[in-house]
Amino acid sequence: MRLLSLISLLCLAAAVSSQSHDLSLGQATYGDVIVYKLNEYKYGFPFMVRSSIIEYPEPGQHNFAYIKAIYIKDNERDGTGGYPTISAGGIGQRFVKIKLKSQRGSGMNFTITIYGRY
Repeated sequence: MRLLSLISLLCLAAAVSSQSHDLSLGQATYGDVIVYKLNEYKYGFPFMVRSSIIEYPEPGQHNFAYIKAIYIKDNERDGTGGYPTISAGGIGQRFVKIKLKSQRGSGMNFTITIYGRY
């Protein structure tokens, strides 16, 4: 019984420590195309929180595609990556504003892919 409890505790600890902070909104279907793709990487500094704001389309540009899906993949698979949030626009809109924020003392490494349909 103790061995079973110890094994389940170790499995729970492994699952918690290997979390990533991916964000997936919408679903890309047949006919949707990648309208935007970006790798955002920032080094970590001790005791600091790093952040980025990603806008699609970039200021001064126009977008004629409706956004169908947004995939933000946290490439730091050990749980030390950052947190993505959508602060404006999104699915069904022609624009989106994404905020990426790292954990204190850690960097961030995200791949952002936006699918749209014209």
